[in-house]
Amino acid sequence: MARLIGQNVGLPWLLPLALTFLRDSAPRQAAGGWFDDDLLSAVLTRKADVWSASPGLAREADGILSVLTDLSPYVQRDIRRFRATLPASD
Repeated sequence: MARLIGQNVGLPWLLPLALTFLRDSAPRQAAGGWFDDDLLSAVLTRKADVWSASPGLAREADGILSVLTDLSPYVQRDIRRFRATLPASD
């Protein structure tokens, strides 16, 4: 799934599935378990127009990020870039 998302294939279908997986696995990661950084990075590095076309998915992704801890510096960089693309909240 990470590879397809990284290639922008089937994003309308795969992004919701990826977010469901990430949301479901986030509590385990927060408790000290392993986390799929590849999928998270693939999701976070989509272009800003993907997120502006799907603001609900962008909010969901941002909410998942609040649970995650101890992420690699590379993923932290992806998070900063992703959050910079989000529209300001009303």
